[in-house]
Amino acid sequence: MEFRKEVEVAKVLLNDKVEETVVEIRYDPLTLQTSRVIKKTPPFVVTHGFEEEVESTKSWCPFCPERIESMVARDPELLNGELLKRNEAVLFSNIVPYSRYSFVIRLTEAHYLDISEFKKEHFEDAFYLIKEVLSKLGDGKYYISIGMNYLKPAGSSIMHPHIQTLVSETSTDYFARMDWSALEFYEENNTDYWLALLQKEKELGERFAGETKKTGWISAFSPKGFYHFIGIPEEREFFEMSGEQISGICDGIIRILKFYKSKGLNSFNISMFLADRLGEHFRTNINIVARTPFDKYYWCDVYFPKMFHDESISYLIPEEYAKELSEFM
Repeated sequence: MEFRKEVEVAKVLLNDKVEETVVEIRYDPLTLQTSRVIKKTPPFVVTHGFEEEVESTKSWCPFCPERIESMVARDPELLNGELLKRNEAVLFSNIVPYSRYSFVIRLTEAHYLDISEFKKEHFEDAFYLIKEVLSKLGDGKYYISIGMNYLKPAGSSIMHPHIQTLVSETSTDYFARMDWSALEFYEENNTDYWLALLQKEKELGERFAGETKKTGWISAFSPKGFYHFIGIPEEREFFEMSGEQISGICDGIIRILKFYKSKGLNSFNISMFLADRLGEHFRTNINIVARTPFDKYYWCDVYFPKMFHDESISYLIPEEYAKELSEFM
């Protein structure tokens, strides 16, 4: 396992003074995909509120309690047209499916939550509903992932807090890269990549942020966005996870959201790649990144390097923000 990077120094003349900026091109230790860490952090500041948008979107939101029964799509195959419910969480079909089985889980009855208002139970209830629907799958190999976009900078078309689950017979591009690379690593080392990564990061100490129940948390060496953290659970397959393991994952997510709040951030993405049905070489892993703050005049942080070069840009140093997160663990 190698933490490889190249370093370039850019110089600009500004106000008769030469300013130097260090750019690190980092290689993901598993897939060798690159990202660029630019050591020049922009300010993350919410300058205008968006209360007007919260209220205006509430009037038509299909996920609000008064509309969800009549407006959401339902699965006719696995769920026979029924909705799955657990406390405030409700699972239903995505009206615009991304895969053979494409589900949405409404997390809360509240139409909008400040990033500090999410509770561990919101995610726990959603994950138990996902486990329930996965229990209804027939035999076969599937690539299963869980994702969340919160607020417009993260790509969410609906403000109401929700997550998604994709169950596909064909992997997404990055999922396939991880699968192939993890299999090669397993065959060479007789252990899965994520266990080896967590052990290595604990030894180095630079990017290890801390632990919640049965889950280790590190900052990604080659980040895919701002404040990219990776959760590595002790139990490998999502469907087989104990209540203690689910609790540890959800607790870690909430602690990271509180950390984001301390940084003035309010928008984020989550992606969980599940090991279920893939084999011993793969371990469920949780990825979470912050997005630029949403306000009346928010700006997007995905541009041509990501769209066309498939290369992420981060202005934040993983080794530095891992230490900062450790105070929340």
